[in-house]
Amino acid sequence: MEAFYKPSEIARFTKELLTVAGVVPEEAEIVADNLTAANRRGVDSHGIVRVPVYLGNLEHGHVTKKTNCEIIQETPGSILVDAHDGWGSVAGTFTMNKVIEKARKNGVAMGGVRRSNHYGIAAYYGLMPLKYDMIGLSLTNASPMMAPWGGIKPYFGTNPICLTFPAKKERPVVYDGATTVVARGKIALHQKKGLPIPDTWGADKQGRPTTDPNVALDGLLMPMGTYKGSALAMAVDILCGVLTGAMFGDHIADFYHMVRPPNIGHFFGAIDLKAFGEPEEFKAKIDEITQAVHAQPLAYGTEKIYMPGEIEFNFEDEREANGCPIPEAVYSELLECARKYNVLPPQPIRK
Repeated sequence: MEAFYKPSEIARFTKELLTVAGVVPEEAEIVADNLTAANRRGVDSHGIVRVPVYLGNLEHGHVTKKTNCEIIQETPGSILVDAHDGWGSVAGTFTMNKVIEKARKNGVAMGGVRRSNHYGIAAYYGLMPLKYDMIGLSLTNASPMMAPWGGIKPYFGTNPICLTFPAKKERPVVYDGATTVVARGKIALHQKKGLPIPDTWGADKQGRPTTDPNVALDGLLMPMGTYKGSALAMAVDILCGVLTGAMFGDHIADFYHMVRPPNIGHFFGAIDLKAFGEPEEFKAKIDEITQAVHAQPLAYGTEKIYMPGEIEFNFEDEREANGCPIPEAVYSELLECARKYNVLPPQPIRK
């Protein structure tokens, strides 16, 4: 059972809740916008469902009420930021904006963040360079949930990768995916709904595939593409953790059972199309690729070939008009938060 809520109502509730909990209003707004963007794009595992965990980590002092983004090191084409255990979405937004500024001057720029927290969906930052005719890159490491291929002890996080490419008339191409088959939050949503999971998503502590979300959450998440997903997770960990001076591997604290600040690392990039040629020509070719892919012969049982990010853009259109679903079990947790902080809970537009 679930009801539907306007994205603006999800953002309103989240911002008010965080503000009452002590987060400075301008940062509460960024965090709320980040979580709402996930629900709007159909990535419900990273949306309002995260609010109770965010509040718990705030209450225990693992994330600060105000984020101090300190620039540790800087060159014309790079920047390293220390978030001092602040909000990941605030530090990520700050750093990507700086990266875009540098790319506008230098053609290409990269940025890293250390001592940060969970930053939401990678696409939130990957989409930012597009309006400046730039290619975007967004990576983060995370608490351990995946074993190296062939192992049974969690070492790598879901460590998502986002790459974005602007188009002319078609929608941008937006790849945003975890290096595990699915994010942990997606399995947690199945758990809350009382639903089984495909046996390709998770495994028990001995590495045996399972359809029980409880067993998977207590065991392992499976890498996408077997050993390839494990290798990509390692690459993300090196860029986000080792290069930035953040934690990596199993040194990162468990997001859901945090006993200390996690010192998560992020890595961002922007490439100005003008540094490589004429932006309009590039974007026209992205249109050409999109149109060619859509025109390809369909495999048996397939109704349409989707471009990366296309489904999420469709979700944005549909949910802006008809609302975002929140399962009853998730809403019950949000009600507890609303009562605790004396905030009006989200009001549905339909059930």
